[in-house]
Amino acid sequence: MDLKETEISSQPIFKGRIVDLSVRTIELPNGETATREVVKHQPASAVIAINDKKQMLLVKQWREAIKQLTLEVPAGLVDSTDASPLDAMKRELNEEGGYRAEYWEKVTEFYTSPGFADEKIHLFYCDTLTKLEDKRSLDEDEFLIASWYGLDDLKKLISEGKIVDLKTIFAITFWENMLLNGKQVKENDD
Repeated sequence: MDLKETEISSQPIFKGRIVDLSVRTIELPNGETATREVVKHQPASAVIAINDKKQMLLVKQWREAIKQLTLEVPAGLVDSTDASPLDAMKRELNEEGGYRAEYWEKVTEFYTSPGFADEKIHLFYCDTLTKLEDKRSLDEDEFLIASWYGLDDLKKLISEGKIVDLKTIFAITFWENMLLNGKQVKENDD
């Protein structure tokens, strides 16, 4: 059976700075029609930043959508000032953490909630970090605190429900698997 759904029409509902919402009428594989609410979201970049003490950088910030503080890997939208997702990651590492990386590796890219949104996150790994003397300013509507956490602390925070952000849970799991498998990250050519 062909599972593809075919868009018949799309009605824009909302156009925002970060997201657009539309309601689409689609034809199902059986020939019937249905509606889908779809959120178009700008792509983002996130970073697994590891210091020389084998700790991961996380930021604590308020997330209005869930009305609570979260612990997250540094991340942000790929915006018009960025030539690529890598440039966005470098900018966010600078803004949110005050660091630059001597090397990095793209880990993967993934969709956060493909059932209703097309948000794609590009995830990078970096270490050999250098603290910046002249850090970029945060966005004017952004307030956060950056801190370092060891793997055991991160796993405990997840088990206690204190890390609820999926990209961060994925990043921690990736880093743990990398350590368990003895994976060495290769230098890149950039």
